[in-house]
Amino acid sequence: MIQRLAYYYTQENWKDLDEFERAARMAKAAGATHMMVGQFGRSRWMWERDLTDPYCNWLMSHVPLFRLACPPALRPYLPADYTDDCLDMVIRRCQVLKTLGMRGALFSNEPFWLPEEVFEAHPDWRGARMDHPRRARHPFYSPCVDHPQVLEMYTWAMRQIGEKTGIDLYYIKSNDAGGGLCWSNGTYVGPNGPSCCKNRPMTSRVSGFVEALAQGARQAGIDPVIHFNTNIGFKLEEVGANEAWHELRTPQVIVNDRDRSGDRPFAMGPSERNVSVKGMADFVAFTQWLENAQRAEKQYLVFGTGAFGLEQTTAYTRLALEKPTHGLADRTKLMRQVAALLVGEQGAPLLVDAWFHLHEGLLHYSHDGLGVLTYGAVHQRWINRPFVLFPQELTAEESDYYRPYQFQALGQEQANDLLDMQNIECLRGFSAAFLMSESVRKGQGAFDQAVLKLQRLCELLDGAKKENYELMIRRIRVYQHLMRTCANAAKFQTLVDDIDDQAQPSLSCRWPTRNDPRIEQYQNITRDEIDNAFETAQLLEGYEKQILQIAEPGGEDVFVFGPDLVAQIRKKAQTMLKHQLDGNRVFERHNI
Repeated sequence: MIQRLAYYYTQENWKDLDEFERAARMAKAAGATHMMVGQFGRSRWMWERDLTDPYCNWLMSHVPLFRLACPPALRPYLPADYTDDCLDMVIRRCQVLKTLGMRGALFSNEPFWLPEEVFEAHPDWRGARMDHPRRARHPFYSPCVDHPQVLEMYTWAMRQIGEKTGIDLYYIKSNDAGGGLCWSNGTYVGPNGPSCCKNRPMTSRVSGFVEALAQGARQAGIDPVIHFNTNIGFKLEEVGANEAWHELRTPQVIVNDRDRSGDRPFAMGPSERNVSVKGMADFVAFTQWLENAQRAEKQYLVFGTGAFGLEQTTAYTRLALEKPTHGLADRTKLMRQVAALLVGEQGAPLLVDAWFHLHEGLLHYSHDGLGVLTYGAVHQRWINRPFVLFPQELTAEESDYYRPYQFQALGQEQANDLLDMQNIECLRGFSAAFLMSESVRKGQGAFDQAVLKLQRLCELLDGAKKENYELMIRRIRVYQHLMRTCANAAKFQTLVDDIDDQAQPSLSCRWPTRNDPRIEQYQNITRDEIDNAFETAQLLEGYEKQILQIAEPGGEDVFVFGPDLVAQIRKKAQTMLKHQLDGNRVFERHNI
């Protein structure tokens, strides 16, 4: 039986309590018991310590416990105004939830990075180095949770958070994006930490840490659910942490999916919070996840949605909790009921078809295996960065608007390579570029069908509902253009990798000559991307904040675009036009 069901709601303005309350009321009506309350503005102060080091961009979105309850010993090293502001907002959100009969939940990443000044003052607190050695210019360290004083600070923080907010549901991950455990093989640099704790069993380290967290919550009169997870993506599993459940004492503490009884009561579902294009969550995948969670009799469910998907997600959840589904036919029937609630009986079949076409398209796009829309179009700024044969020759005026926001720490040579994505290569070579292009081609076809269905749906609607789905069409189109950029980036860099830029191209007087097909490939790829850029800019203009993550002036970072993005995309196209004849330096020109 579900004991806690929490929504992670991604809202536009994290300080808007009215929007948060509206979302909470809808979640409550759907059966939710909790709302995630840890959404804030990005912690830019971390990056501003050294703007040449992009690694902090991964850290800036997380909510470490010390960001909400800063122990006295850390006060001199963390920005008090910022941490106090965050805690005040969490308190206010939890007060809203209390009036609705709900409670707060928190997503965190622990033990989290602390500034170097902390460890200079307290060298025995220095724990694992947890940065990514190919993505950071400086080492980053988390505190050692084997140290009694560090554990005391965590217990103190949990007690403070519990007393002031009543939060009783935590999902905490580690070994990624700012968090790291001593001597874990899950950190990016490999097992490391102070010698004094090297031989302590990982089971004891992890169980001791989570029990210290639970102890702090209990001191505040809270009976907490804490899920601590050290296994991230493609990394090696942490065998010791996997076995820590044997040493747990608190019933509702879970480590790597197991509680002290060996059961697996927790399910983390899909979320929009890391989706590059807003409103593009996979609703069909969500329905499958919810059915699987109910079938497995999970007790604690957490999943996320943005403003666009909130109504459909809450409506579906309410119906599914009343009558659980069993298979695709049941889910489709339930989706049909939700669609009728949203757009009426006449439009419902069109909306259901659109949801399935979106699901199909997102599945095709996902076959790149990494998420190049985020890692490439966003983190390497393919969206506004010109594709040119000699990027090292770009002037400051042609490159300074995007170069500081590339996630590339190793140097300019790597930054010039389109396919060096944080020193990860998933698209290198002809075959990879071909497979990427095929995935995009199939995804575009599915998205085209979704657009056709939504266009027909809009003919049946008016007012705000029509505007809502017209915006959805625009979001889909932008997503298509960005994926087209990804395919073009793979094809362009594959062509560049095959160029000897020192060789002189032949200029035979013979006629006709078409000896080098690469010049046609170069022209076709760049022309398509130039057209694509202008079309993307036109789609985005006036809708930037409704479609992409856009910062206020001065707030741009690797994950978030600046307010002048549309002008920059057009600048990209204009720069590419200016450099079109660069191909003459390396390719034989046709003479026919």
